Amino acid sequence: MRFAATHKVVSYLMVTTAFVMLALTGELPLWLSLLTLLAIGGSFFFDPQRYPLMLGRAYNFSLYAAVLLFSTLLVGSSASAESFWDGGLRVLCLLLVCKLWQRRHNGDYLQAYVVSFVMLLAATFVENSMVYALLLFLYLVFAMWTLTLFHLRREMEENYLLKHLPGRHGQAAESERVEVERILNSRRVVGPPFLLTTVGAGLLTFFLAFFLFLLLPRFHVSIDLPFHRRLLQSTGFSDRLELGSHGLLRDNPRVVMRVEQPGQPPQKTLRLRGVSFAHYENGRWSQRRLGEQILNVQHGVVIVELVGPEMDRKSAKRTEIYLEPLDAGALFTPSPGRTLSLLLPESFAGLTGSHLSVTLDGQIAVHGRRTPLHYAVLSGPTSVPEGSADELAIYRELSPELRLRLRTMALQIVADAATPDEQAERLSSHLQKNYAYTTRLWKPSGGDPIFEFLEKERRGHCEYFATALALLLRSLDIPSRTVNGYLTAEWNRFGQFFVVRQQHAHSWVEVLLPGQGWVVFDPTPPQSPIPRLPFVQELRQLLDGLDMGFGKYVLEYDVSAQQRLSDRLSSLWPRRDPPQVTGSPTSQSSWRKPLWGLVGLGGFGVALLVILRRLRRVEPSSPKDDTEGRGVIRHALTVLRRRGYQRGPGETLQKLADRIADDGDPSAPPFAQLVELYYAHRFGDLPLDRSEVTRLIKQLRALPRRPRPAEPRP
Repeated sequence: MRFAATHKVVSYLMVTTAFVMLALTGELPLWLSLLTLLAIGGSFFFDPQRYPLMLGRAYNFSLYAAVLLFSTLLVGSSASAESFWDGGLRVLCLLLVCKLWQRRHNGDYLQAYVVSFVMLLAATFVENSMVYALLLFLYLVFAMWTLTLFHLRREMEENYLLKHLPGRHGQAAESERVEVERILNSRRVVGPPFLLTTVGAGLLTFFLAFFLFLLLPRFHVSIDLPFHRRLLQSTGFSDRLELGSHGLLRDNPRVVMRVEQPGQPPQKTLRLRGVSFAHYENGRWSQRRLGEQILNVQHGVVIVELVGPEMDRKSAKRTEIYLEPLDAGALFTPSPGRTLSLLLPESFAGLTGSHLSVTLDGQIAVHGRRTPLHYAVLSGPTSVPEGSADELAIYRELSPELRLRLRTMALQIVADAATPDEQAERLSSHLQKNYAYTTRLWKPSGGDPIFEFLEKERRGHCEYFATALALLLRSLDIPSRTVNGYLTAEWNRFGQFFVVRQQHAHSWVEVLLPGQGWVVFDPTPPQSPIPRLPFVQELRQLLDGLDMGFGKYVLEYDVSAQQRLSDRLSSLWPRRDPPQVTGSPTSQSSWRKPLWGLVGLGGFGVALLVILRRLRRVEPSSPKDDTEGRGVIRHALTVLRRRGYQRGPGETLQKLADRIADDGDPSAPPFAQLVELYYAHRFGDLPLDRSEVTRLIKQLRALPRRPRPAEPRP
């Protein structure tokens, strides 16, 4: 590929990768991401040098006016921090498009590189997935290619493309710029060896950084940056809930959390409890946070409920939850079961200012969280609540009109069922068999929407089914409450964990049964899974597994993980008992491990330096017919050596010609012309003019010898 085309391609790869990294964070609207990507691709096929209109002032003024207009429209008028953040990201997209459509000289390319780097920093603040890490590696490789070629292009245009002419009328030598197209269109400047060597250097750098990442000591440092990932939008987890609010979440595949249950057999489904609602009025649920208490976090451990003597601590189940930034003020816990304690990061209550609270119904609320959170839940079997009759009365509340109208319907359904558990089971089965599940929301015509669902529409999503069951049970004086959370059956076989998405948001009912406590009833009919191609499903599971592994083994790599890795590596080699030495018996073992670590690190560094040194010595492959040109240069250097001019280490031929011209030596003009012919032959694919070369060599040899300086007299 030609030099100019290679530089253009790698430049676009670099800036496009940075933009894709920013777009994948979800901080940009979808329409803006698509328009920007389309504008970047379109600018690749329009070079300003080929279109005179794009080089005029009118084009530049029009372009900047459009950028100013769109910036005013996209920034927004709000003075909040999020408004400035969103507006700044949109202006970055405009600046990048503007620079790519205005590529007149190297300065425009350099400004596009700077904008792409700012995009990279913005993506770094808010993204931490495996896909981001892979794109970051690609960006670094493309940046090495781009900046190297950019430097070569600027050096050639400023230093190597000057033609030296003899001075007129006894004046100093003159210089004029040579046409640059022949070198920019050359295929010999950059080739596959350069690109492969650069990729190899990038891989070596990454391996060295990874090696140091594993070895260097870890420190507990918490920094609360002013920029965070945008919170995932959710409905149904606030203090109030209106029927029909989150049926469309069924179509949202964004990952909300990933859940592991170590030491437990895989389940078919996983139910995670979020918030519960106790008071219902005219199609709206509201919470009653009775007995809410602030939880004390000590060294990352939160005791939610003290374990009584009747329960063994070893029977508690452990659930690891990796929660994404969600705009829900709740921590999700496994259901059914009661939460005994939580294990949180030690920095949870540090600079972020987050704190927890728990209510009598077991709902755990979190306040001030804007970052991903990994926590563990220790849960036990459901217990019978010890609340008073007044505290449990809120779960029987129902207006007289609803109670009278729903009780008649409930009695017809339960028939001869006498016990509360049988009645709850029959009501749940009736709703599952005689009503249909749908995510297409219908607008209530008036009055309470629950009657329109039960008597007219007979279709709805999970909120309608849960509300109907809870109200029917209350009409029979059975305590019940609706619960919003997540229900998933998506098992990732690559990482052995459950994947919870926005579309897995669900509502169900908890019923207080005598002697059993709160029991889960789910009246929603089972939904058929969304059909997907097997290849797409496997690819999505693989990406989810990579993200999970990246978060566990890279982002959460701390002192304890480093110690576990050290123990595993040390177990691979059998340990020998050290010989008994007088004095301190552990003195030898205390310094052997650090010594071996330093020796290994030093050996790896020496090997890396040797490889890089060899790569520096590798010269670009020369064409087969370049032997004659090298011979001409060697002959000219021999003549100059006799005149006292020795080529220094690392000195280019052009620099040597400039040094001779600065000394005013008569050999400067013919040697400069000879260097120009050699560069045009080697880098510009021009044939070597043998007659002109022979004339210049003869002119150099015919010059009188340079007089030696007189020796000082004693």
